[in-house]
Amino acid sequence: MKLKSLTLTLLTVCIAAVSAPKSAEAASLTVVADGLSNPRGIGFDSGGNLYVTESGSGGDGKDGRCIASPSAGYIPLCAGQNGSLLKIGQDGTKTSIISNLTSLALSPSGEQAAGPADIKFDSLGNAYLLTGLAGDPTNRDTVLKSPDLGKLYKVDLSTGGLTTLADFGKYETAFNPDGTDIISNPYAFAIKGETAYVVDGGGNSLYSVGLDGSGIKNVAAVPQKVIDRNKLEFPDLGPDVDPSALPVTQQSVPTGIAIAPDGSLTVSEYTYFPYPEGEARIFNVDPNTLQSNVIADGFTQLTGVAYDPDGNLYALQHINSSEWKEIQQGGIITGDISGSLIKIATDGTRETIWSGDGLEAASGITYGPDGNLYIANRARLAGTGQVIKIDPRVTKVPEPTSAIGLIIAGALGATSMLKRKRSKELVKAETV
Repeated sequence: MKLKSLTLTLLTVCIAAVSAPKSAEAASLTVVADGLSNPRGIGFDSGGNLYVTESGSGGDGKDGRCIASPSAGYIPLCAGQNGSLLKIGQDGTKTSIISNLTSLALSPSGEQAAGPADIKFDSLGNAYLLTGLAGDPTNRDTVLKSPDLGKLYKVDLSTGGLTTLADFGKYETAFNPDGTDIISNPYAFAIKGETAYVVDGGGNSLYSVGLDGSGIKNVAAVPQKVIDRNKLEFPDLGPDVDPSALPVTQQSVPTGIAIAPDGSLTVSEYTYFPYPEGEARIFNVDPNTLQSNVIADGFTQLTGVAYDPDGNLYALQHINSSEWKEIQQGGIITGDISGSLIKIATDGTRETIWSGDGLEAASGITYGPDGNLYIANRARLAGTGQVIKIDPRVTKVPEPTSAIGLIIAGALGATSMLKRKRSKELVKAETV
């Protein structure tokens, strides 16, 4: 009896031990494409092919096409012709659709580039391309000699031809919608019907653009978030720099946009320097008036939002701490650039689907036709960028203690079962 009890207990332990790793293997991060330079927006055509924009690695500045970066300590942003639009077929085949678009990046690292920023398709299968700028638009056509930056285009995928639909750099120069500094950096867009909705992270504004060629229809500034300066944490820039003298803009810096299930817009923000942790917001925006109201708060440096068919919202956190703590000005990584993917259920419940473990400095997220979330990973780095996919439908991975608990529970359950069996045998013997 003792040997039989031990055998059954060990068998149960073995089953539990095998079951736990299988549960732990449920969640996974898969690299779809690697070796990219500043990958940003992702879009799928009707055939399930994936398109990704590479903002490129900029230039060396030898031709004088450089301006000071307004968001990276005025380090030179230099232009080069290496921005691209890449197609990745369902079989993994990569095809360069356009390869000579302007890229504006920090020199010499090639980090934090602006250029091809996002790609999306309308219901008829037409493709549209957004380009960023990340600087003073008055320098675009003169110093940078890069008139293709800061615009929304309709794309002929067979020829690579571009038809201009909106010029955000020109609009920012003329009207400055948010009333602060004149900076433009169109970052992402979403399409609803015959209208594109574009977030400008430099101009802190949201635009609506007619896809029929009618141009910019409406524009509104994204509301600022005023935080007491004494609550902000600043980097130590040396004895010659007084943190209290550093500028604080209170600007929103919108970076992500998606169409909500009810037809409204959902917009995420990155926040302003010094990128306070836990202060980034998610807005609901009326597509007609472009007026915003906050629906979620408490995030850090968001760079994208997306919905699944069930109405769950996914928010992409670029880095889990203020970027200056992990990356030096100029693009040298000195710390942990891990980001997070956070699920917000329809009832408002939040759950971190993935954090770190390969998810780093990500920017741009799209729900794919296969049910996976596709993300531009290491999106601010030249040569090491990726497109990754994460399945949001899997259950949470058990903690190691859960696996041990399962083993113990299995062992105790087996012992309990044997005790009940012995009791029944004794009762039967006494009755006989």
